[in-house]
Amino acid sequence: MVEFGEFPRLETNRLVLRQMTLEDTEFWLRHFSDPEMVELTAFDAPKGIDGAREELLTYAIRLFQENKGIRWGITLKGDLHLIGTLGYHRWVKEGGYHARIGYDLLASHRRRGIMTEAMTAVLEYGFGTMGLNRVEALVDPRNEASKALLRKLEFYREGVLREDTFFHGRFLDDVCFSLLAREWRARK
Repeated sequence: MVEFGEFPRLETNRLVLRQMTLEDTEFWLRHFSDPEMVELTAFDAPKGIDGAREELLTYAIRLFQENKGIRWGITLKGDLHLIGTLGYHRWVKEGGYHARIGYDLLASHRRRGIMTEAMTAVLEYGFGTMGLNRVEALVDPRNEASKALLRKLEFYREGVLREDTFFHGRFLDDVCFSLLAREWRARK
């Protein structure tokens, strides 16, 4: 079973993927209050600065501290300000060795290959250091950009999880994609 020690800082040509801290609370509030982000993630906006702080603690800081997953903050090299986040949750360490990946990026930084670059580093870490065999992603069927990203990274579209999520009084479908360690290694 993999146990995290010190938070892994990852670097790519243009990016630094770093640990998030409570100093990132205002970013979390602004980013996850964006109506498009709320709609496509089926995740309600934080309830003010205190709600954003609690979400940051729950979905990033404690997730790592409790060894249940990991979520990086994405920054451009030379700039400490976050432009997005990504990471693993629902991490099954024994009897499956899989996790779900989630990711988000400020609208002003999309369509520049940033998430492809960040995801490549995180997938390498997941299949290598974490010993994952399977990574899955669930996507809103309307999120064409996210589906295109996963296809570019050679995720396999498994199908639709019909009415899998309940959000704002209605049931929503999720499209399930997956990537296996052997598929990741074969593309290198």
